[in-house]
Formats: sequence, structure tokens, C-alpha cells
Amino acid sequence: CAPAAPVWRRAFSTFISGVRQATLVGLGTLLHTVVLSSMSAPLVSIILPIHNGDMWIDECLEALLCQTVLHAEASSADPAPPACRLELSAYDDGSSDGSWDSLQRWKPRLEAAGVAVVIGRSGGSQGGGCGFAKNRAVAQSSGTWLCFQDVDDLSRPKRIEAQLLAAAARPGALVGARVSREPEGSTARYVAWANEMSEEELLFHRFRECTLLMPTWFMARGTFVRGGGFREEKCEDLLFLHAHVARGGSLHRVG
Repeated sequence: CAPAAPVWRRAFSTFISGVRQATLVGLGTLLHTVVLSSMSAPLVSIILPIHNGDMWIDECLEALLCQTVLHAEASSADPAPPACRLELSAYDDGSSDGSWDSLQRWKPRLEAAGVAVVIGRSGGSQGGGCGFAKNRAVAQSSGTWLCFQDVDDLSRPKRIEAQLLAAAARPGALVGARVSREPEGSTARYVAWANEMSEEELLFHRFRECTLLMPTWFMARGTFVRGGGFREEKCEDLLFLHAHVARGGSLHRVG
């Protein structure tokens, strides 16, 4: 497994790690009171939209199996990670490569490791877009918590552990993570901007661009439901973040 610092990759880098409103059937209207204990073991759904992402699936899902929450044992140096269960909710949005076959191949391996798996596909020859695919992946998922992941990104082992603890301590927050890129030093100014903003700057700089990078998002299902899901148009992440803040929602970053 990779070292325990958060990272982000989008095609050339690494992760911690049409205008219509969606009909969000089955997004989950029940809001849960979560207690982070081995008794409650909340379910975290990893939301994975895919469009022609077969070349990255193996590495992406290998990183999922390295999450510390799957190996919740305390050591002499570190306390045990919070107890939780994981679910992969992957949605194949009109892929023409081997993405669907790869998801089918991975399903039994993940389940054997204790990760629940639900996979869906649009069945169309063209993708419906980022907002469309993420909405459908959320709709078919069951988790109290939603952890968003892009297929061409890697989550470092402590990503879910850190974000679950942060989100549980901040009800209604949208929690992101610091990132690094591959190759190292690419878009250095952008990465420094994304990683070094204070909590206050996360709010103020949102008028410039999305201050929490979308592939690092983690939130309670209730927060997503209150936002009505993603608008199925361009800049769906920035539009969601603006609406979240307008409702009084907070922004936080770990890592």
C-alpha cells in the first residue's frame, strides 16, 4: 500500500487519497445519527463515476483496499481507525472500453475483502456527463457518508479515516483534502493554492474557483440530499459548493 499522505491525480497527476436538473430517485431521504463506534459501524459509500476509465480501474481499486478503516487495529504508535464499513458504488456512464468488464471482475475481490459493491451502467452509447454519473452512483448507494472518487485518482490509505473523523465532528460540512500531483511539481502554483488556503480563504476564494477539489469531497448523505444533488451541466461541482455555502454549510479540508 502507498504511504499515508493524501494525493490527487487527474490523468497526469495523483489523489488523497443539456442543462437539466437531476431526478434524484433513491438518493436516500433518511438522515442518520451516526456514532463512531464499533457498535454503529457507519457505512461509507465510495462514489465512483466512470467513463472509459478502464486503464485506471486496477490502480484505483487497489488503493481502496489499502484504506486503514479496513484494517482497524490499534498499534503502539497509533490509535485504531474509526470503525466503519465500506461500499463501492460505481456507475459506468456510457463507456466504450472495458470498464464494465473490469468492474465485474473486481466485484468478488472487493466483497471478499469486506467491501460491499453495487455497480450500475447507463446502457447508452454516450455518457450523460459528470453530474449525471455522480447522481446515479449516489442514488444506487446506501451509505450514511459519501466519499467521492475519480477513477484516475488514488486515495492514500488514511483518506477515509481522516475525512470520516472530520465530517463527524462538523455536522453538515463539505470536507475535502490536500492533494499532490504526478509528476511531482506539475501545476505547482495551482496545487499550492489548493493546499494552503485557510478555512476563511476556502470560503472567500470560491468566487475564483472550486476551493475544495471535487475528487476529494466527503460529506454526509443528508448534506448531499439537502443540496438536491448535482446539476447535470458544466461546473456541477462549483455550483453545488456555492449552493452549499449559501445554505450556511461549512467547508473544511484535511491532510
